[in-house]
Amino acid sequence: MKTTRIAMLGLGTVGKSVVEILAHQNTVVIDKILVRNPHRHTIDLPLTTNVWEIIEDPDIDIVVEVMGGVDPAYEYVTSALHSGKSVVTANKEVVARYGQELMELARQNRQGFLFEASVGGGIPILDALNWHLRTTVIHAIEGVINGTTNFILHEMEQGMEFSHALKRAQALGFAEQDPSADVGGWDSARKLSILSGLAFNSWIHAEEEQVSGITHVKSSHLHRLRDMGFGLRLVARAEAQASSLGFVVAPTVYPLGHRYLQLSGSQNAVGIFSQAGTIWFEGPGAGGIATATSIVSDIQRIRFSLPDREPLRFDNVPVADIDDAYLIFREEARQPMPEVPDSLQKGPGYLLSSYPLPPDKGLVQYRFRAK
Repeated sequence: MKTTRIAMLGLGTVGKSVVEILAHQNTVVIDKILVRNPHRHTIDLPLTTNVWEIIEDPDIDIVVEVMGGVDPAYEYVTSALHSGKSVVTANKEVVARYGQELMELARQNRQGFLFEASVGGGIPILDALNWHLRTTVIHAIEGVINGTTNFILHEMEQGMEFSHALKRAQALGFAEQDPSADVGGWDSARKLSILSGLAFNSWIHAEEEQVSGITHVKSSHLHRLRDMGFGLRLVARAEAQASSLGFVVAPTVYPLGHRYLQLSGSQNAVGIFSQAGTIWFEGPGAGGIATATSIVSDIQRIRFSLPDREPLRFDNVPVADIDDAYLIFREEARQPMPEVPDSLQKGPGYLLSSYPLPPDKGLVQYRFRAK
């Protein structure tokens, strides 16, 4: 097989890890790397500040996008596909918003558009949905898919309040300087949009659905739950319903000992519930080498794949919130419960639970559709 020539858009933590892995392979060569400031890098590879040197280069086979953000990444990815190049990306924002369009554009141009690294870092969850589980009916998919909130909630369980836990996460590199996408639940929602698109062949716009983060969870809430034998993690869940798809991201209560409560740092866990049974994936959801491993895997899949592919099928179906249990319990006036979206205000506070609660703990439990 001939040598595959690639170009990279971005040279951050993940990009440098991709370079590190490919340095040990002689069948994939990096021709150019797009950077903002070449003088900041000491890497011995051709750098450029002009993306069109990449887009218009006929010798480049695959473009690897690791810039992040929507603009200008979406424009660059689209241009690369139009110019007859395959694209590998780790950009969950672009894939969640434009994945359906970009997959169709790749098919029309007989190119590949792969994005394993956009969900779960080094966990091969999208590969499983695309190939191994393609022939079975999937009922639901759920998971803890944001390591930042794992770290913050773990610190809060030790007594630290949210603001201090967030600052510690930022200081240690677990959280971005702008952490709103993580703590607000939007990072998880975008990843869930990608997972549900592949699981149910229906693309959901995450920004329009029920999403609740952890910004209003207090350490006192977590302590009370632990006293009752429960813990909390930010969980994303999508499930097939009679004529719609359930889609929700929310703080969720689980009994102590549950696999989600054992996760720390960047560790993720995703469960797929199908006719073939329940399959769990656990592993590093972030990190340079872990994410780069998924990127290089996608590069190799494109190298060995045939260009002609069957048309994609995506159905337009209505989206509904998942009918689940919400816990309501009284709080002392000096310890107010979290602020809750209007659609969820059914009492003085809430916590989403997938499990029945002990009847003797003074809690009120009931079901309603959060709409």
